[in-house]
Amino acid sequence: MELVYMQTRIAVPRMKRVLQYHHAEGDSLIVMDFIPNSRRLGIAWPTLSMWSRLKIILTMRLYLRQIRRVQHTLSSNVPGPISSTPLPCSGLQLSLDPLGPFPTVAALEAHYRKQIADAEYYASRGWSRSPKCKPLPTSVFTPLVFTHNDLNMRNLLLDDRGVLWIVDWGFAGFFPPWFEYLGMLYAAQKDDNPESWQHCIKYMAEPNFEVEEWMQKMGYGFHHPLAS
Repeated sequence: MELVYMQTRIAVPRMKRVLQYHHAEGDSLIVMDFIPNSRRLGIAWPTLSMWSRLKIILTMRLYLRQIRRVQHTLSSNVPGPISSTPLPCSGLQLSLDPLGPFPTVAALEAHYRKQIADAEYYASRGWSRSPKCKPLPTSVFTPLVFTHNDLNMRNLLLDDRGVLWIVDWGFAGFFPPWFEYLGMLYAAQKDDNPESWQHCIKYMAEPNFEVEEWMQKMGYGFHHPLAS
């Protein structure tokens, strides 16, 4: 969050202190700013006018372009969280559970190539249908760009001044350019967000429809009847 605060104009809470504390979800606690008089976007969205929704969509579009420009010399050439050593990667574009680590872009690409081989093996055994996919081109995996990687309506807060805040940067790191788009799309599908939000994701993040189609053939995504 401090990296984003220093390099962008995105509304993010400031980190105040890190406490070493062993608990079920980790070894530390982060003390940060409290955002008063705010609501999760998923709660606020149904009450907003068309113009207020449009403002949020345009704000997100600007925010995401700023996020992509964030730089860090430590690990911007290694897929995943910022660290001196490669770390496991989280995100619905990979799995419901963390995978990796991927020490190079080629290692991340190899992960998706292996999925084709696995799918064809299952198809040859009659356990599933063949996805009939060619490997994704190497070019779609670069450049690595900074990515929030968990952008959903629960991690967006709207305060009483109309300021949109982005919180929960725990999955952030450097990933292929399409990770943010598909992460937002899959999260919206998984949470059964309103159609009016899902439809606008491609206008907020930068979509890659080639990768999206490939991922759909490979079984990624969550599909529910859409709410308005």
